[in-house]
Amino acid sequence: MAWYDRILGRKPIRKISALEEIISRDSNQVLKEARTPVYSGIGAMGSFEASILPPVDQNYLEQLADRYSHLRTVITRIASQSVAKGWEYHAVGDTGDKEERKILESLLKDPSGGDADISGMELFKAMIRQLEVFDDCWVSIVYDRIEGSEDKLVKQLWIEDAKNMRFHVDEYGRFKDDEWFDTVTREVVDGKDAKTEGGFPAEKMAYFYDQGTEKDNIPFARDEIIHFNKYSANARLYGQSPIIGLAKKIETALAIENFQNKIYKLERPPKGFLDIPGHDEESLNRLGEYIAEETRRNPNFVPIISSRGEGVSAGQAKFVPVMPNMDELMALPYMERINNDINASYGVMPIITGSTAGVGGLNSEGEQVSIFDRTIRETQMCIEMGFIKPLMKLMSIETWKLRFADINAKNEQQQLANMLQKANIITVLNKVGIKATLDKDGNLKLPDETAVVMPDEAKPEVGALKP
Repeated sequence: MAWYDRILGRKPIRKISALEEIISRDSNQVLKEARTPVYSGIGAMGSFEASILPPVDQNYLEQLADRYSHLRTVITRIASQSVAKGWEYHAVGDTGDKEERKILESLLKDPSGGDADISGMELFKAMIRQLEVFDDCWVSIVYDRIEGSEDKLVKQLWIEDAKNMRFHVDEYGRFKDDEWFDTVTREVVDGKDAKTEGGFPAEKMAYFYDQGTEKDNIPFARDEIIHFNKYSANARLYGQSPIIGLAKKIETALAIENFQNKIYKLERPPKGFLDIPGHDEESLNRLGEYIAEETRRNPNFVPIISSRGEGVSAGQAKFVPVMPNMDELMALPYMERINNDINASYGVMPIITGSTAGVGGLNSEGEQVSIFDRTIRETQMCIEMGFIKPLMKLMSIETWKLRFADINAKNEQQQLANMLQKANIITVLNKVGIKATLDKDGNLKLPDETAVVMPDEAKPEVGALKP
């Protein structure tokens, strides 16, 4: 038993942290945040064979992203800024088909078709969060099917929970052709020619939503899921979240925060003890109850102990520290380093998260904003190519393109920095005889044929150059 346990009258107990507790739970107990389309009479008479799983526990990734405030802020900033200025419709050719645009606008205005309170902007933000946490985004498509026909129209869009979505593939990543299902009941049927409800053709299962048991899993066909990644750099089924490389650092940051939290609670041990030589163990024990009570009532109470034993003479009292302070632990600089690593992994600069560290003047701020803008544009292009383009193909929309509005459109800070830079360039060019100007759009304009004339003040004097 530790010496301070005799004073406090209790044994140290190793308590599992909240993070460890959640991570250790069965994944089936973690509720999904996204909404899966509800199909009536869901069931499966066949079996869902074991599939290839993600390389990392995705519940673990989500808990790290949700619990560490800096990482959560970074992800929120990327998601909100990516859709902050909305999106634009661009006609292919001279004019676009008005009916096609109407259908597309209606879908993005209300992706759930009235079954849930979600807008197109919320849909895109949910996509981005899935990408930034898991590097996997799964969008399921509900079709309005025409009885007796293979024709179908896109009716609803839903963001599926990446933690539960699985590929129905073999060990080489190729889609299997061993499971077919009824698109109405979602039940596995005996082959593609099996009789189905509504007379719709049976679909081959390419993906499924894993609900823990084979009979409750929900199958999806190839054209019912749009799946894409942002960070994966090689041909893999699942993505490669930046959190994978940051996991241990984030765990450390959470442990530091937990330590700081415990310091300001009554459950913590005292910061130190006052050692007064000359008091024996017996007298100390008589004070035990008093010290324990005072420690519980007052976190700043300093217990008094005696180090005197047989043959030890009395001496001057001294304070014996027990708990190091945050400066001694170098905790704050290390957390700053962790936050910088997170920023670097996600392409987010300190100024974006509210930090002014390292910001020095207009150019520095402009550079940080510019780097973040490139991150935002990369995210937008990921959605445009990974989701919007396949969606419009499924909807047979050929006369319109959809892209996010330029993040720089109203960035006054960046515009000012760019104008100052262009002004300096024009000044330098004019000194060497190049008549540079700015056009009406603010772009640098040079003459078609430029003869460089060195000004007199820039010419070397005769005899100034020595052999």
